[in-house]
Order: sequence, then C-alpha cells, then structure tokens
Amino acid sequence: MTVLRLVLLISLGALTAMGQQNSSQRPSAPRPPASCPVTVPPANPFTPPAPYEPGMNPNGFWFGTEKLWTALRKSGVWPWVPHGPGHEHQVQPLTDKIFWWSVDFNWKKEEYPELKVTGRRLDGDAPPLLTLPTTNAIGGDETAAMLTGVYVPAPGCWEITGDYKGEKLSFVVWVQPVKQVKPVKQGNQ
Repeated sequence: MTVLRLVLLISLGALTAMGQQNSSQRPSAPRPPASCPVTVPPANPFTPPAPYEPGMNPNGFWFGTEKLWTALRKSGVWPWVPHGPGHEHQVQPLTDKIFWWSVDFNWKKEEYPELKVTGRRLDGDAPPLLTLPTTNAIGGDETAAMLTGVYVPAPGCWEITGDYKGEKLSFVVWVQPVKQVKPVKQGNQ
C-alpha cells in the first residue's frame, strides 16, 4: 500500500511538472487591457428559465435576466477584421453574431423581432456599430432566439446594448485585431 501511494505521488508530481512546462510553451489567449471593463461572469450566474437549456460551454456564460439575456465569452475578447477600402459601411465581414433570448419572444408571432442593437466605443471615437436586420434562430419550438450580426467599425473597448420591447441589456467587450495571413502568390506553373 505504501509503495502504491509513493508511485501515485511521484506520478502526480511528474504530471504537474509536465503541465507547467506545456502551459508555458502555449501561446496565451488574448486579454483585454485593464482599462477596458469587459463583462465577466457574475458572482450569481444567470440560469435561463425552463424550457431553455441551462447548460453553457465552458468558455462562455449566460448574462442578463429572463426578460433579455445573451451568451458571452469568458475572455471578453472579440476578433476584429478591417474592411477593405470602399467597404467601410458594409456589415460584412461580421465581427460577431449575437444571440438574444427573452421569455417574451415568440418567433411564431414575431418573424422580425423588435430588438434594437447599438454599440459605442468607450476608449475613443469611432463610427457607429453596424448591424444586420434582426431575425430569429430557432433552436426548438419554444426556445427560439433573436439573432443579429454586428460589425464593430474599429478595435477597442465597446459597450453593446440590446433593447427588446423596452428591456435593455448592455455588456462590454474588447475588440482586438486579428493577425491576417497574406495569401501566397502562386507563379505560373
């Protein structure tokens, strides 16, 4: 029994050391600067009411109330790709798609939800947030979500607000430029 404990203890120590070595070699996930108050999981997390699924992937969390909620990334970071010249007023490419839920939303009666999504940059001037018309995303007969695509026109610290029938929900994200890989030019072959 003592030998087994010793083997387990040595194995645990070796695994811990390997994990520390591997974690120092992995690139770190992008982090927002301390000056950007990104929305983080609350101490008392929101759980969607039935019949909505209470589960969430480990990288995200539910945020809001039963009147209006959304799913956010724990990192608080959104990727950003700039528009090409002459395309500054287009929503594509999307910065993100935002799913919103409300116990008051009925996709059968409201094909185009009365959800208005706005955004403002907190750390500097920027053009307004661009959005696609709100539509629905049907995950189940009773659990449909409202869906809108957004394009954030500049990287930085952004507050995004959804307003559904007078119920408002705001959250803050850090929008970080994505390093783009230049395509390889192929010669005549």
